[in-house]
Amino acid sequence: MRGGSGLDLLIFTDNPGTRETRLVHEEALRRGLRVEVKTPWDLSIPGSLPRDMGLVYVPSNMFHRGSTFELVNRFLILEELGREAVIINPLMSLLRYSKEHLTLKAGRIGYSHPRTLVTESIEKAYEFASELLDEGKDVVLKPVCRARGVGVTRLSEIRCREDLMQFLAWYSRRHGAGVFYLQEFVENRGYDVRVFVVDGEVVGRMKRSNPGDWRYNASRGGVAEPFEDPVYDELAIRVAEAMDLKITGVDVLPGKDGTPYVLEANCYPGYTHLMAATGIPIYEKIVDFFQRTLKR
Repeated sequence: MRGGSGLDLLIFTDNPGTRETRLVHEEALRRGLRVEVKTPWDLSIPGSLPRDMGLVYVPSNMFHRGSTFELVNRFLILEELGREAVIINPLMSLLRYSKEHLTLKAGRIGYSHPRTLVTESIEKAYEFASELLDEGKDVVLKPVCRARGVGVTRLSEIRCREDLMQFLAWYSRRHGAGVFYLQEFVENRGYDVRVFVVDGEVVGRMKRSNPGDWRYNASRGGVAEPFEDPVYDELAIRVAEAMDLKITGVDVLPGKDGTPYVLEANCYPGYTHLMAATGIPIYEKIVDFFQRTLKR
């Protein structure tokens, strides 16, 4: 543990009121760790950054909610904090976090991933979508960095092909911020599986389904229940390692033929629904990891 007046744990977040952040904070305090919660507007360069810390935990997606200038400032703050503390998740994994990064990793380490295109060209997005639709397949359009199913749309729901270009232009302004992430829709078994990985170990799993929607996110009305089968554990651990994520929720979609498709490796995973479904205190597992790291 850190000595003197230093901190064991700094929680650095732009959204300190979330339940998950409060649970980790309270659990760390309960165990006697020296903890502070700071937001980007609490810290200034130079001079006001905390010193003599063990860990910096970043539980919120602060790199994809603000302006470019805010991103640069937050990155430089974390880079400076990382000169003497361990950042979780690692700083470069926070910066690279996106569905696009997962797509690139899929091709390199060989796990199943739907046919995907990421582009800033509306013409290429239109051509990719049209090709799949002409083949009788559906296309899913997603923001590259949002969670909870926000902005996730099936293009077969567009009335006609003439509307597609107009819809893509609207979508770019509303959700895509200039980047199109298009993916072939995978015919599946009616559920997906969230595998929660902490420090290379699976600490919980849940199955999510939604009888009223093809999106299985619990925030979209999906139903979460325990998933006891460890069949996807090795895959999830391999994905977490490839993405350099110490804390992550890996989303696996079982195809109709049984092929497991990796759709997401979340850098800032929520876990309240997982805890409600399984009773597993995920925040305790996270603080266990922090304590192991502080003792190394």
